[in-house]
Amino acid sequence: MPTPTPPVQPLPATVVSPPTHPPGIAIQGRLVVQGSNATLPFPPGKTEIVIGREDPVSNVFPEIDLTDHGGDEGGVSRRHSRIFIQGTQVFIEDLNSTNYTYVNQQRLTPGQPHPLNSGDEVRFGRVKLSFYAA
Repeated sequence: MPTPTPPVQPLPATVVSPPTHPPGIAIQGRLVVQGSNATLPFPPGKTEIVIGREDPVSNVFPEIDLTDHGGDEGGVSRRHSRIFIQGTQVFIEDLNSTNYTYVNQQRLTPGQPHPLNSGDEVRFGRVKLSFYAA
């Protein structure tokens, strides 16, 4: 009589952790509102900065809040765009905003990062600013 084969035990699920990346270089720079010349410095130590309008009801608090700089009237979304750094290059990406993001009058495709250089004009909806690297 053949010896019965023991049942096969399934292997435990393997948990795959996302790759860890060394901390990036913090973005240094500022946005200057055209017209009022208000300077909006980037928060220190950040590798990504969201630009938009604060909305406490929806619990949205972007790092750069354009509410007091014509954001409501100018068509700025709550989470309009993000600025981030990869290597040594700063990029801007439209976060599927309602009224688009423009760099030097060129409309960005949502979700497609675009290089950002010191002196570039950036428009969030109808709110115009200039980007300056530190």
